[in-house]
Amino acid sequence: MDIDDNKNEEEIIQADDSNEQIIGNKNLPENMKIVEFKQGLGETSFIIQSLKLHFIFYNLNEEELTQVANKMFYCEAQSGTYLFRQGDQAECFFIVHRGSLGVTVDDIPKRELRVGEGFGELALLYNAPRSASVKCFENCYLFGIDRISFRRAVEEKILQEYENNRKFLENVRFFYDLSNEQKDAIASILQPMKFYRQQVIINEGDPGSSFYIIKEGSALVTKNGKEIKKLHKGDTFGEQSLFYNTIRQMTVKAEDDITCLVVGRDALTKLLGDQIHIVTFKNILKWAFEKNALLQKLTKTQIEKTINQLKLILYRAGDIILKKGTSAQQKIFVVVEGCVKKNKSGIVIATKGQIWGEEYFLLVNKNKLMDDDIVMETDGVLAEMTNDNFIDSIGGSLEDVIKKNEKQYDKKMKYQNKQNNNAQIKKTDLIFIKLLAVGQFGPVYLVKAKSNQQLCTLKTYNKSDIKQYQLEKFFESEKQVLQQLNSPFIIQFYRTYQDDYDLYLLLEYVNGKELYDVIRDIGLLSNYDSQLYIASMILIAEYFYKLKIIHRDFKPENFMVDSRGYLKLIDVGIAKPFKSDNNRTFTIIGTPYYMAPEIICGKGYNYLIDLWSIGICLYEFLCGYVPFGEDAEDPYEIYEQIIKNDISYPEYFKEKKAKKLIEQLLSKIPEVRLGNSFANLKGHQWFENFDWDKLIEQDIPNRYIPPQDQLITSLDIKQADQQYRMIDDEIKVRIFMIIFV
Repeated sequence: MDIDDNKNEEEIIQADDSNEQIIGNKNLPENMKIVEFKQGLGETSFIIQSLKLHFIFYNLNEEELTQVANKMFYCEAQSGTYLFRQGDQAECFFIVHRGSLGVTVDDIPKRELRVGEGFGELALLYNAPRSASVKCFENCYLFGIDRISFRRAVEEKILQEYENNRKFLENVRFFYDLSNEQKDAIASILQPMKFYRQQVIINEGDPGSSFYIIKEGSALVTKNGKEIKKLHKGDTFGEQSLFYNTIRQMTVKAEDDITCLVVGRDALTKLLGDQIHIVTFKNILKWAFEKNALLQKLTKTQIEKTINQLKLILYRAGDIILKKGTSAQQKIFVVVEGCVKKNKSGIVIATKGQIWGEEYFLLVNKNKLMDDDIVMETDGVLAEMTNDNFIDSIGGSLEDVIKKNEKQYDKKMKYQNKQNNNAQIKKTDLIFIKLLAVGQFGPVYLVKAKSNQQLCTLKTYNKSDIKQYQLEKFFESEKQVLQQLNSPFIIQFYRTYQDDYDLYLLLEYVNGKELYDVIRDIGLLSNYDSQLYIASMILIAEYFYKLKIIHRDFKPENFMVDSRGYLKLIDVGIAKPFKSDNNRTFTIIGTPYYMAPEIICGKGYNYLIDLWSIGICLYEFLCGYVPFGEDAEDPYEIYEQIIKNDISYPEYFKEKKAKKLIEQLLSKIPEVRLGNSFANLKGHQWFENFDWDKLIEQDIPNRYIPPQDQLITSLDIKQADQQYRMIDDEIKVRIFMIIFV
């Protein structure tokens, strides 16, 4: 619900399942009659071939297309009648089976629809009026599907397949050391493949490029024609192809009918990088830091920098790691594989996933010496770092950095306390300062609390409008999301009020300038400015991810550059919190230019759509326009470009590192956008010299500051104070004017 300004509300496209009453394809608005028809294999194939011609169905596989085809009804429409007229409510997509129809826009003929052609696909995305009229030239027979049936056909299949694959991965040994997020991503790209009894799955001597997990059935492994072993449900094969460009060393043949989940090396490399075994090691290192009582006090950025500096070293059983009598402050290490002990006593001091040596990096232990040799008890791998490198990676001595982090935490708690204190402000305590804007559902005021002199924003929502547009759940959802948020990069929520006419949200007042206007004032942004804004958006997206919230509308209009030059998100009107673990939703919603392709295709989406929108913003900052649909106004044209087109750049844009990040964020494989983790995304080479900790502390130099003459000044507030008009009085006057004038 965009109520902060007067922007075109048609930018927000909503699909609200709760308002649609369709049972058994009855009560559809289109002028046709549903008739009995038994769909055979020929008709199913006919439907699928037609579906493949429309971009909305591009990302559906054969099984999903078949599911859609099987949900279609059969109908007839009489010669000379309109199937639907321009401006009518839209519910269905149709495919012509027999007959022909004409399309007109504003009574001007545009084209003829013949057998095999489909039309009306936007009705499957959202509830919007028909943009054209369609009239039958003769008696016509069509296959049709309504929006709800289409969604159910796709949603049920995709959710079931994803959830089954995700559960299955938990029991696959190869993936044990991957994080939950990495397993989620892999579950999304696994492809089911069926093989029949005695069918060869991989052949000895062939190039290897895919990894297989047996989901159902069994297989036989042979080498040079000799049986080696049998594989069963949960077993894997083809691992070597993920690490190296190798040829298959053995043949695997289906012993009976078998179903495998398959992932290719290229797809997995895009998700996890080209050294998959390093990813599993890094996960072990990350978990080790998170469990360590001392080092868990470091920030995530500091931990990530440290992990990236650690060197993996292979040791044999009995190898000496540190000698007796030498400085204990030489190095810190994490056990990746194996076990470490004291040589003389035999006491085990660290096993897989444990850290040793961190306490000796404290200044109090600076001069301590080793009282025994530290040796490997078994063959293994350690990740090591010297004291000097450790200091460089975290930005100072361990004590100083921890103290600094604690101060930052105290600052965060003060911010939280401010929120709690302002939650006590009563509406009768608010002084009217200024009318900021008039939104779709009511005015937005700048107010000041008498009790603590706090400036706030008061957003009003007219109750009758909310009820008329059936947006009660959107208001409630916005309030619930705002109540969870506590970040200096997001507008603070204080409390709600209501009276007979309106609902109210009391929010933090952000004195600044909308990012949309900033980028038009500056023109093309520099790398420096773009890094600041994009990094801020990434921090916000990461914060939402931790809270299991998708924002769904990252765009410049929803951000302010405050009076200190920092970005702040000011609108969460269509954000969606997740209650279940599958973290997928299907609602078609957002601003077309910034919408990810998976939203449009209806296959379900998650938090990765916000990274796509950030990628659009980055392109816009550096190139001066959006990459898809810049000159289009019709949502259909924008959607089609998003689905079909590749990224292209203007001639003047040469920045290679920025291009790589844009292409990662705008990957049509959603799981590629993150690059394995938010830490990896923040470590992208485009951010090579960017200080994330200084951004979190809001201590970045040389920022763009909105001009003072475009901000509300203390003089403006003082003048309003002198009038001393309470907000309740201002609202009463406004209501009186609406009713009686």
